[in-house]
Amino acid sequence: MTLKTRARPKVRVTEADFEKLSAISRAPRSPMPGASLLLEELERFAIVSDHADRRLKFVRLGSLVTYRDLVLQRERTVRVGLPGEADVDENRISVLAPVGAALMGLSVGDVFRWAGPDDRLREIEVMKIED
Repeated sequence: MTLKTRARPKVRVTEADFEKLSAISRAPRSPMPGASLLLEELERFAIVSDHADRRLKFVRLGSLVTYRDLVLQRERTVRVGLPGEADVDENRISVLAPVGAALMGLSVGDVFRWAGPDDRLREIEVMKIED
């Protein structure tokens, strides 16, 4: 569940990523911790052309992202991908993980807050994005 105390940042997604994320959200699977957050965000995405200027930096499937966990005061770099691509040892996270779902569509400097399944506050800030 996202927190409504602050305006949420604008989120973007390419047409191709939107199709993949929509298919994932419709697929029957065991409950994943970030699935409900991803479903919420699907409704907010501004869809941009797959051929949009790559200088328009936002987190896409496959992006290498450095973010700061503002609650734990820790920085981490991960690659965001589809569920089958996740690998903790390689710092690859799924869009169905809470942080993966939260990162999708954000730009550098964006801060995103939500409550985890345990109702603990989570808050991250995007520091750097590489394709």
